[in-house]
Amino acid sequence: MTKLQDIGCVILGAGFSRRFGRDKRIAKLQHSTVAATTLGTYCAAFAKVRLVLREEDDPAQFTADLEKFSNLEIIRAPLAYKGMGHSLSAGFAAIDWSWAFVALLDMPFVSQTTLVGLITHARNSSAPLIQPRLVSALATAVKPLERQHGHPIGIHNRLFSEVRASVGDNGARRLIQQRAEQIDYFDCDDVGVIQDIDHPSDLPAENQ
Repeated sequence: MTKLQDIGCVILGAGFSRRFGRDKRIAKLQHSTVAATTLGTYCAAFAKVRLVLREEDDPAQFTADLEKFSNLEIIRAPLAYKGMGHSLSAGFAAIDWSWAFVALLDMPFVSQTTLVGLITHARNSSAPLIQPRLVSALATAVKPLERQHGHPIGIHNRLFSEVRASVGDNGARRLIQQRAEQIDYFDCDDVGVIQDIDHPSDLPAENQ
């Protein structure tokens, strides 16, 4: 698979896991961790990946094989405690890609196939925003649908200046709300685009 050098991903991982009760980034997921699973999937699909962490975080705690992710860059967000918007603006600092996808570290179930599809979709899109949209009726067999529109969200570089101005809890959702009519949806049957981990019960039973 040829990775497109001008389409990258910013993974937001500077949250505080307050609802989870402990650091969910290092929670066990099958034979790995939540963070390592997410990083492995995204680094395999994207040519360039930025992981946004808190200033005090040790990246090595999220995966024992950090060195294998040669396309991963660690970005610090010293104001992460003020809200996701500060993590987002830190992650978008000084990038010159044509597209940046915004992903969440606590969403490890997105498939690599979906990510590759989103990258291809971005390459051929003239819209400023791309968002995966779940269209599978099978999703209700997993759990009742809370939403259909998920992550990662693709942002064209003509909107980067707006993203860099993000503060507080104003993240990519604000752009999605303000530019709802400009979104180019990528329809898929991947439940992973809407599955995040907020509580231990969101993990497989053997990892709770």
